[in-house]
Amino acid sequence: MSAVCVVADQARPGALVSLLALYRLLLRMQITVTRLLGIAGLGALAILIGLFARWDDNPAQAAADVVSNYGLGILVPFAALWLGTSAIGDLVDDRLLVYLWLKPVARWQLPAAAVLATASVVLPLTAVPLAVSTLAAGAGDVAPAAFLAGSLAALAYSGLFVAAGIAFRRAVWWGLAFVLVWENVVTHTAEGAARFTVNGWASSVLGLAPDVDVSHQAGSAGAAFVVLVAIAVVGWLIATWRYRRADVD
Repeated sequence: MSAVCVVADQARPGALVSLLALYRLLLRMQITVTRLLGIAGLGALAILIGLFARWDDNPAQAAADVVSNYGLGILVPFAALWLGTSAIGDLVDDRLLVYLWLKPVARWQLPAAAVLATASVVLPLTAVPLAVSTLAAGAGDVAPAAFLAGSLAALAYSGLFVAAGIAFRRAVWWGLAFVLVWENVVTHTAEGAARFTVNGWASSVLGLAPDVDVSHQAGSAGAAFVVLVAIAVVGWLIATWRYRRADVD
């Protein structure tokens, strides 16, 4: 029995090695021409809108509004939805998940790799254009807060939508309704709803920018840092729980 255990332990790769291998695999699957061009197009639109904001009476406020309404409300969640729901969902649809399921790795690693791979693509393709859009508006003071808000929102949404991709069928449609109705309509119209949304907490980080008024903030910027990271972790934990109980064929 002890010899069998030793062989099994030797066959099981180290946690970091297997996690990095899964991360690289999912990252290659995430990076397709269609996805990159689609998200890059949305990012370019943010820069174009920011350029128009340069001619506003208050360019800094206009730039912050672009980041808040378009960037955090549309660009970041849509990009994370597109990639996050497909990170593990594509494996399910292509019936490839069984091959990863049979590998001698801990069950938490695939969801963790999916969240990291999704955030690795979404963050630079969304947070960077949002920062550039503020520079195009001539509001350089807003750029650091815009980049930080976009980055944390990308991380939080990645965790949420990876979990949705493994927990629900047609997760893209459910996620689309979630983004449009809850993260946008409800956040802007229902008093106090912002503290229950990623958009609201990311807007709190954007509020760090000087001399701008960011609406529907959920709380303090310090709390936002904790909450947004916690949302990503909870999404990973839910995805792990669902993956352990999934019927893989």
